[in-house]
Amino acid sequence: MTPTERRPGIAYRRPDGDPSRLVIEADGAARIDVEECPESGWLDVVADADRDRLRDALDEPPVDVAYRVVVTEEPQWVRERGRETGDGAVVGYLLPADERVERRRELERQRERLSEFASVVSHDLRNPLSVAVGNLRLARELDGAAATERLDRVEDALDRMDDLIADVLALARNGQAVKETEPTDLRMVVDRAWQTAGEATAAELVVDGPLPTVACDSGRVRQAFENLFRNAVEHAATDGESGSAGAEATDDESGRGDDIAPGTFRPDESPDDPAVRVFVGRGDDGFYVADDGPGIDPELRDEVFEPGRTTAADGTGFGLAIVERIAEAHDWTVSATESRVGGARFEFTGVEPVGPVADGDTDPS
Repeated sequence: MTPTERRPGIAYRRPDGDPSRLVIEADGAARIDVEECPESGWLDVVADADRDRLRDALDEPPVDVAYRVVVTEEPQWVRERGRETGDGAVVGYLLPADERVERRRELERQRERLSEFASVVSHDLRNPLSVAVGNLRLARELDGAAATERLDRVEDALDRMDDLIADVLALARNGQAVKETEPTDLRMVVDRAWQTAGEATAAELVVDGPLPTVACDSGRVRQAFENLFRNAVEHAATDGESGSAGAEATDDESGRGDDIAPGTFRPDESPDDPAVRVFVGRGDDGFYVADDGPGIDPELRDEVFEPGRTTAADGTGFGLAIVERIAEAHDWTVSATESRVGGARFEFTGVEPVGPVADGDTDPS
């Protein structure tokens, strides 16, 4: 093969189609810097937000997928194209990709958000609209208390529509990548979110030890905490049982076993018998939000982040989808699991601290 016939990419082989292994067989006229990429730890250099997409592509060859490789300070987009061989391996080429790939992916994300919006308009908004129209017609035919009751139902339906519209708009906004971040004390964000979402309820916030300072968009992260706090409170209410007995099983949701005593509450005088306790603390690679409520059915944990999924009678089903979009916009990962006391636990990983851990004494303003 003459130099002019050489492929512009890097010829590779993945033994057994393993996404974590990539053996470079020939480095052609590639513009890809892979000198420091490990053959047996390929996923370690793939951007966190792109790893699942690469795994999915390798599960069903032929492979044609674009993702980011982080071997220097700036991530580099590559396109992987390959086919499966008779022995189960995948062979192919890594090709350089440019910003057009990201623009194309952004267009795909916009189409997905438009599809979600169309679904809400065509189905979720239509139901309360029908309720409002029907009760308004009846109210015109009635007088006194009967008419007022029908108008109250119209108001409830309009409030429901307002909630749905607000959540869909938030879902679209939070699907956008974060362009500007600043070092933010997570404890400050937690306290402010609790003032908005949990302080007025019969719930108790337990800040389980100091929280880190991280680079983030504080407004979006605050909304994520607010949604998780509301989710815990709403599902505790539908369960109808106090979670306080379960909370007595452990002092430390994080299980770190250190000398930091949890129990920093907002408000300072927490309820004697809260319907639910909400825990926030550091995790191995980020932070978590957990509760001692009814928890999430293990079979549903992979579905809770899908738009429209809810078990609450008055829920829109977009709260946790918004949380996931906020995490993805920061290149974090959020997953649902079980807390140490049997409730729900949401773990945020891929979160790098950018400063010393705060002492937990932040006074929210």
